[in-house]
Amino acid sequence: MLTVFVVIFILGSVRLFGGDRPCSGRVEVHSGKAWIPVSDGNFTLPTAQVICAELGCGKVASVLKHMPFRESDGQVWAEEFRCEGEEPELRVCPRVPCPGGTCHHSGAAQVACSAYSEIRLMTNGSSQCEGQVEMNISGRWRVLCASHWSLANANVVCRQLGCGVAISTPGGPHLVGRNDQISTVRFHCLGAESFL
Repeated sequence: MLTVFVVIFILGSVRLFGGDRPCSGRVEVHSGKAWIPVSDGNFTLPTAQVICAELGCGKVASVLKHMPFRESDGQVWAEEFRCEGEEPELRVCPRVPCPGGTCHHSGAAQVACSAYSEIRLMTNGSSQCEGQVEMNISGRWRVLCASHWSLANANVVCRQLGCGVAISTPGGPHLVGRNDQISTVRFHCLGAESFL
């Protein structure tokens, strides 16, 4: 049987634990004595956004629910976080106690963040919806390599930027500047994703 635990937690006391890569895993907060998992009941995307930003992990890529608790857990964080998404840290988000001290859940909340946080189209033309694809990767803008670039990838970029659907991915002369760095990261989108 899992028990609940609530305390005011201190700066730097949220982590993503047990993921298959850095900046992903089960959401846990520190009680002052131990790391306590957060339930997936009413866990929101804005809360995940705050956690990713606080940990220096870019933007939220996904929020998974129904992740089983470990037998050794024994406790579940007994508050719901009500972040709006713009807070600098999880500790400043509004919180409400779970009714009766027990959070409704089907498991632990799990978050995956991505260092690939922002995207833009750079052009010498007049439209903000056409141009060279650049991505902010861990704080630096980099041009995406044209090899293995597809119309499906372009559709996702257009959707993410609010530009509709992609018409083409023209070849031709590159706009890369002398000091620009080219990212060799390859994307394999299906075309229906919301974010690259």
